Amino acid sequence: MAEKPYKTSNELFRGALILSVAAIIVKVLSAAYRIPYQNIAGDIGFYIYQQVYPFYGVAFTLSTLGFPVVISKLIAERESSKNNFAVKDILVTSFVVLSSIGIMMFAALFLGADWIAGWMKDPNLASLLRITAYSYLLMPISSVLRGYFQGINDMIPTASSQVAEQCIRVLTILVLSTIFVYQGYSHYVVGKGAVFGSITGGITGLVLLIVFVILKEEWKLILRMNIKPVNFIKISKVLVFQGLAFCITGLILILFQFVDSLHLYSLLRDTGMGEKEAKEWKGVYDRGQPLLQLGTVVANSFALALVPVISGFVKKKSEQELLNKIKLALRVSTTIGLAAAIGLLVTIKPVNQMLFTDAKGTITLAIFSLSILFTSIIMAEAAVLQSLGYSFVPVIITIIGVGSKWALNLVLVPHYKTAGAASATVLAFMIMTALFYTVLRVHIKKTLIERKYLLIILKSTVYMGTAVLLFNALFQLMFPGESRMLAAIQALIGVGIGAAVFVMTALRAGLFGEEELSLIPAGSKLKRFIITNRSIRDE
Repeated sequence: MAEKPYKTSNELFRGALILSVAAIIVKVLSAAYRIPYQNIAGDIGFYIYQQVYPFYGVAFTLSTLGFPVVISKLIAERESSKNNFAVKDILVTSFVVLSSIGIMMFAALFLGADWIAGWMKDPNLASLLRITAYSYLLMPISSVLRGYFQGINDMIPTASSQVAEQCIRVLTILVLSTIFVYQGYSHYVVGKGAVFGSITGGITGLVLLIVFVILKEEWKLILRMNIKPVNFIKISKVLVFQGLAFCITGLILILFQFVDSLHLYSLLRDTGMGEKEAKEWKGVYDRGQPLLQLGTVVANSFALALVPVISGFVKKKSEQELLNKIKLALRVSTTIGLAAAIGLLVTIKPVNQMLFTDAKGTITLAIFSLSILFTSIIMAEAAVLQSLGYSFVPVIITIIGVGSKWALNLVLVPHYKTAGAASATVLAFMIMTALFYTVLRVHIKKTLIERKYLLIILKSTVYMGTAVLLFNALFQLMFPGESRMLAAIQALIGVGIGAAVFVMTALRAGLFGEEELSLIPAGSKLKRFIITNRSIRDE
């Protein structure tokens, strides 16, 4: 792994773009496959998979977002840093530290599987947890190699390995679950096949990274590796503490799923539900997860693109430009989040039946859909804070949010069951949004979202919601049936109408200017909707 020459700004931009595109593909795949899987395995099968998924989600986030970012940062900034670490120091330390973490997490999950499954009140989950544990053994070397390639601004290995890992994982899940269901195996065996996808995917990503190492002859540095004890300690501290800070926003949704995995099923049982009924309703509740993930993909991609832009203005000490970009970030996230949340809310019944075979749990999912608004804003707020150098504030707020979710579940689930769990999620995200905004407001000391823009967003949302509700009423009068095909037609047309009304109303009212749209993904295609008379915008 030889020293690399300095990269030009064009190469840096190209690298960031490659990684952002890969991240979007991975997020879409990670959310979308759950819909056909629920169709294949049913609500109980979906419950089983979702109980175990958060344990894999942590390993995947650490190996793609957390540790690789810190390693790449250490490598990229080694010459400007006062520590002046050698690349080999960074790589050896990272491998040793991450291997130790990976082995400990593997041992904890593998040996503690029976205890964790017992806590979940479902002993049959233990075997699935043991399979998932192997993901932590793949994490160290994948993280180190991805971090190295990112550090020298060669994003192709990282991006291709992430996409390949997710593709093979999804393919394994859908193929094995289909075969096992067709052959009449139990829900838990089907779940084992799905969980096994985390292993096949992880191995695929790792093998691809190793292929890049061989092709690029980066393995030569391994032959002359050694490290100073002082450097080992310094690098270890940075790796562990900053690794957590960098990946925390990627872990927010997973940590909330963790809370539900650990005690929602048992709380439902305590309400008087039978074993089968509680599993089915937990599976129905989990339908909200792919909807939430898909709903926040755009906000996530914008947050990823936002970090280097804001960091650049921080370095240039351009306060006005920095403020403008922060305001734009919050305006975009609020716009996307509110439009997606209310759009899903008013179409949730046909969307539920179209995607998940029936309309069961529609009220719960309607409440859950409001989470899209708050998570979209949280992603932007956390990205801004990290760009400003407040790396550990998101960690503290996330801990408060997860604690709030746990406490609210205990209060609301006994009375409102899955609707209570959905309400707990929304309220906890609301608390996090308020905390993030308060920290930003205290730091920046200026209004971050102007009243005129809030009014435009709210007006556009009301128009959109009204148009879709009127269409739904008309559609039900014309086609009173309850078939899945009719639901799909209603959902797709309703979404199209809602999106068109919202976009045209918001842009014609002056929510974004042409220059601002150019900074938003696919924003250049929306410029034609901007009203030519700018008097409205200038009022």
